[in-house]
Amino acid sequence: MLRPIFGCICLISVSIAPVLAGTDAEVKAVNLGTAHEALYGLCLRDSRAVAVGQHGLVLESNDSGDTWTELDRFTDAALLDVDCGGTAELYVGQGGELYRRQDGDFEAVESGTDARLMSVAQSTDGSVAVAVGAFGAILTSADFGKTWRRSTLDWFAVLDDYVEPHLYDVHVADDGQITVIGEFALVIQSRDGGVTWQKRHQGESSLFGLYIDTTGTGYAVGQEGAFLTSADAGETWAPGATPTNDILLSVRRSSDGDIVSSGIRKFIVSRDQGATWIEYDSPALTMGWYQGLELLSSGETANQAVLLAGHQASILKIELK
Repeated sequence: MLRPIFGCICLISVSIAPVLAGTDAEVKAVNLGTAHEALYGLCLRDSRAVAVGQHGLVLESNDSGDTWTELDRFTDAALLDVDCGGTAELYVGQGGELYRRQDGDFEAVESGTDARLMSVAQSTDGSVAVAVGAFGAILTSADFGKTWRRSTLDWFAVLDDYVEPHLYDVHVADDGQITVIGEFALVIQSRDGGVTWQKRHQGESSLFGLYIDTTGTGYAVGQEGAFLTSADAGETWAPGATPTNDILLSVRRSSDGDIVSSGIRKFIVSRDQGATWIEYDSPALTMGWYQGLELLSSGETANQAVLLAGHQASILKIELK
């Protein structure tokens, strides 16, 4: 099963982008679990990668995802995301669990919530960290994830409705700007560490995957193949089109400008900023779901290489052609 999707699956009208061709990829399974296992989160820093999932499953690799080792389990809770981009690794779980890992040691951190935490992110130096999740949960930290506080919003003022939206992904820029996506195609941002928030987008479909790079280029993906683009670090968003009505869970952009997105039975790539897409039709990609998505740095392989983590605790390493 994938990370639980709260709320209804709304029926919406979307435009469909052209598909260039069904294309094979060089797909290598670098980890295989069982039918009852799953991986929900994946992070990559240099040659180190970490994947997390059901029942406290943590896998790590120190060779760019070629081989993986399972760590001793320190919790029975499902771990839904991990960030390894700062001075400490941060882990979040299904019952509001929060953990830090520094110098190889795991430390439980008080989160102050039992809400399911779906995503965690931090600035490169770790000075700003944010975790988001169910029923509008937003937690922020200004001390490298050691302590956390709840960020409160007037959701009625944001949505004009008495509902607390589920929040699925978060990005923290190095200047501290926080971007959060969730239900109702919601995008909100904060420039002051989560004290105040501005609504940047709202619609119908849920958004599950978010990416913003240092140039300000951003993408968000979600239900019914939803695809939004931003050219100003998430302040404004424009609708795009993908070749699918299936759920997309994650999105990234390579250093060469390729857009890569994974989801339920779908793995798609665009080399022209979303005008057209290539669907990769390997059975390993079209018979399951992959929520964890990271791109290996250029130079690792002749072509762009991708790591995917998802159903049955499978991790795939893919070389795009």
